[in-house]
Amino acid sequence: MINERLVELARCPRCVGDRPDEQERGRLKAEGTDFVCGTCRAVYGIQGGKSEANLPLDDISLLPRSGYLDLTLPTELEQQTKYLEEEFEQELDYEHISLPLLGAKVRNDLLRKLLRPARNEIALEVGCGNGKFCYWNRQRFDTVVGLDAAPLFAEEALAEIPLVQGDVRRLPFAPASFDKIFSIDLLEHLPASGIEPFFRELSRVLKPGGRILIYSNTREMGKLAPIIQFEKKVARFFSERGLFDFKRDDLRKSDHIKALRTFEDLESAVGNVGFVIERKVFWNGVFQGLVDNIIIKAGEYVVRQGIRLQLSRQEAKRKQEGESVRSRLASATTGLTNDWADGGGHQRMQMEIEENRAIKQAEKVAMEAEQSAEESSALDLAIRRSLKRSIADRRSGSVLRVLRFLTLLQQLDIIFFGKMRTGPYFVVLKRR
Repeated sequence: MINERLVELARCPRCVGDRPDEQERGRLKAEGTDFVCGTCRAVYGIQGGKSEANLPLDDISLLPRSGYLDLTLPTELEQQTKYLEEEFEQELDYEHISLPLLGAKVRNDLLRKLLRPARNEIALEVGCGNGKFCYWNRQRFDTVVGLDAAPLFAEEALAEIPLVQGDVRRLPFAPASFDKIFSIDLLEHLPASGIEPFFRELSRVLKPGGRILIYSNTREMGKLAPIIQFEKKVARFFSERGLFDFKRDDLRKSDHIKALRTFEDLESAVGNVGFVIERKVFWNGVFQGLVDNIIIKAGEYVVRQGIRLQLSRQEAKRKQEGESVRSRLASATTGLTNDWADGGGHQRMQMEIEENRAIKQAEKVAMEAEQSAEESSALDLAIRRSLKRSIADRRSGSVLRVLRFLTLLQQLDIIFFGKMRTGPYFVVLKRR
């Protein structure tokens, strides 16, 4: 969404000021259907909008409108997330936002507990993905803005959340713009050379007295690592036999760098730019691994097999119907049988022939899809999307109850093991 508050906060990333007294540097002005930097005259546009995208921006009454503001400088971006690549986009389920469940709810609950949103505050999520955390917390802040390098934003976020495509190492916002900042599952994607610029940019756009929440992970292994490793071995055992599918999970983690190897590396990195860690919680994923890597994967397998069995039965039924039509057609060549002798029988026969031809074509496509690993993955993605929509509409009562129970299991990791040091962590930062 593009609204007045976003226009007030946004700046040209090439010209944006570094100090609070440089608020006006790089301010954007509406000209026609674009925004133009008042300093360097660079032009930036609205993307992802719908019917109103071509309306002029000069009249502020035309805001808000759906879409996001593209404030990227392509020639200056050295490290791009792989999610920008087309093949990644096709695999990711990002178009819709459902209820917060499983690991997403654990993250969201800790975000609220540690960051303590207030209705009079302006917040920024850096690396917002499809915008789900912004969307879930939109009523807890006055405004929450989402920024990501990859514009894979959900439809709900495009309609209700101020969104920006931009570089996390040169945030396109005025200095001292935000009361709270949060970043979830981003830091592990950055190379070592991008860590300090990232934290310096967070410091630049944070208001005095503001707080930052970071969720990421180092390469450290906690005391409970043997249990987690055993869960992974069990999951991979079933994966190697084609029962569990980790393709999408591996895809999401394929560009994880984890430049910060230890928690001391994190403390040093934030300390170099004037931050200290105010609060910390660790996530030892014992129950998380059990749920995500075994229970959920087993459930996906059962659902997948059930759908394939249903498709197989439908295919057999259609073949039977096809044989019946061919039999009737043969009868028509030698003389109509009694059931076709009434008025319009031949016309009905022709309609059935055409329907059968279409069914045959659909069957051929479906069979080819079943033989393809890529199409099998697409089936899993379709199942996920269908479940997500039904859960969002609260039409899957039994499934929703099971997922809520599994979410409670994952929350036990925080309750029982939240103080035990390990790789994944939540930290709240404040200035010294």
